[in-house]
Amino acid sequence: MVRIRIAEDDRRASSGVWLLIALLVVALLAVGCSSNATDERSVEDRSDAGAPDVDEQPDPESAPESPALEDEVTEEAGDAGEDEEVEADTPRPSLPIGPDAAGADADDTPPVFLDDRIIAADLWGPELAILSAGMGFDGVIGLPDTDLETVRVAGGSYYVPECADAPIVSGATAAVVDAMYRGTADDSPDYDDGLPVVFTWPVLGSTVHPEDFLFTLTNGDQVVPNSAGLVPNWELNERNTVVVFGDFGNRGAPGEADAVYPAKLEIVDDGTPLRFLGPDGEESGVGLTWEGQGATGYGTGPQLVGAKLNHVGDAPAGEGGAPVFERALLPNDEFALYGGGDFRLRMLTSGGFTPTGITGLTPDAYEHHFRVHATAEDGSTVLLSESGVDYRVAGGTLRVLGLADLGQPLGDGVVYDDCYAEDVDNQIDIILEGDDAAARSITHVEVPSSGDYLPLYNPGGPGPEPFPGVRYSEPSPYDLEPVVIALDDPLRVSNAP
Repeated sequence: MVRIRIAEDDRRASSGVWLLIALLVVALLAVGCSSNATDERSVEDRSDAGAPDVDEQPDPESAPESPALEDEVTEEAGDAGEDEEVEADTPRPSLPIGPDAAGADADDTPPVFLDDRIIAADLWGPELAILSAGMGFDGVIGLPDTDLETVRVAGGSYYVPECADAPIVSGATAAVVDAMYRGTADDSPDYDDGLPVVFTWPVLGSTVHPEDFLFTLTNGDQVVPNSAGLVPNWELNERNTVVVFGDFGNRGAPGEADAVYPAKLEIVDDGTPLRFLGPDGEESGVGLTWEGQGATGYGTGPQLVGAKLNHVGDAPAGEGGAPVFERALLPNDEFALYGGGDFRLRMLTSGGFTPTGITGLTPDAYEHHFRVHATAEDGSTVLLSESGVDYRVAGGTLRVLGLADLGQPLGDGVVYDDCYAEDVDNQIDIILEGDDAAARSITHVEVPSSGDYLPLYNPGGPGPEPFPGVRYSEPSPYDLEPVVIALDDPLRVSNAP
């Protein structure tokens, strides 16, 4: 298994390490945003929702270096019980290949959490399908190190918050990716791009291989990823998103002459077919296709591809699944944060959903980014815009408690600030309490992204202090996602007790 060494000092010192784990290792692997090829979404003017203002850039001579992750991430030797450093292979880019060239997996030691356990994972559609697969960001995966100048040259973001001694950066070294993802024979990431492939059903982790994915780019090249895995969607009640790294294009925006990004994805038979758990059991994903229009983070930001309302129940189901992450990030469920609640409105995103791309979204941030729509007794729309307020809707009252499935609750050293460590996966929960009949009046969840509401970014975003002259990924557009009411049929699947 992967072991991460943590220095146990005061909160300020440990925050830097946790940020490297949760916001660098994990957040930067929660890549992507894309347009849904079959769902035309409105995009409003975002002139007032751009990157944060730049007041002062860090001084390359004085800014602290980010500790090399090769020194923190080690592979536990199963027989000897000794730690060995994870070494990167010789860096090489993804190679364009044909659909018949996908061979057997070359990685004989995949991460232990690439397994087939699934507990209470959501079904996001009646049929197996790809919801999104657009490129998230370009060139910051597989860096030789994560010091300021390396990150700047790669076009990433770098930020030293007041609450930590170490920086938060938008980049990851090859050793980190090799430790947490399954690779190909050409498996060493070298300034790779990243994107998440979001499916309607949860995937069986043991069947995830880079060779399952064949991308056709807008310039006609066909590319197989260097790496594929479940991080950061590793919890047992998630697992419907596979993150891949490789050479998927550049930072060109749609309409620009030299822009390159994915136009099509095919799930191909690599000899160990990608398999999913659906309502009637396992099903192969071979033959699935997706085609996108302008599907790049440099054209449009991350958006919702699903929203689903369930009863909270008596206890959280399917939490955890990878002990290496649990200590820093869990518990993050509605019981830990709010003592339960009555309803969980889970949002599914096409990519990371954070305030700047590298700082974490906090459980108290509902009012800054989201609104739930419900129907009143007279048929008009009621906007649940504030948390802690009772709203009268058809069937009774509803109250938003806050967000969940992010990070740990406030207290015991946890503070909701720029050092907050959250899982930055493709799921964010809105927790509500109220009447059952009232919950059935919920119709949509909205991401305004402008005016009084702040936009959200994937991990290619600008951070609080963007480098001048760097093109970062775009902020989230306006989005209004219909909510599936799953109060009678939970629309979930499990294959483990």
